[in-house]
Amino acid sequence: MANGYIKRHGQSLLHGFEWNGRILKPFGKSANSGWEFDGKLLKPYQSSMTKGFEWDGRVLRPYGRSAFAGYECKDTTIKPYMQSIEKGWEKRGGSWAPSGMSVDAGWDIQGHVPLPLLVLVFTGLFEQHGG
Repeated sequence: MANGYIKRHGQSLLHGFEWNGRILKPFGKSANSGWEFDGKLLKPYQSSMTKGFEWDGRVLRPYGRSAFAGYECKDTTIKPYMQSIEKGWEKRGGSWAPSGMSVDAGWDIQGHVPLPLLVLVFTGLFEQHGG
């Protein structure tokens, strides 16, 4: 049973993601195509941390690298670390949208999905790093 879902605004969950409290994966797919998150470390399922990220409760950054390569996350905003919100995303109700854009260009969230996992999906890092 999933704890939460992420899908493009107005689109089917079949092209979205599901979070079970440990693994974020494409909806209906195997955990092998997902990412593991333990509340601090985020990495492709059963892979080494070299492709992973670290979460300190505020900044998601590539494992072993500076926060300047990461994303700053708050309850209502996600943006590249120390950069303008114009390059980030804003929460609007149950949806997230690129800053200054309509929710039609964004994502719908159902249930509880941790902020670092939203960063993976919104930025395309999920696919780039092994998801």
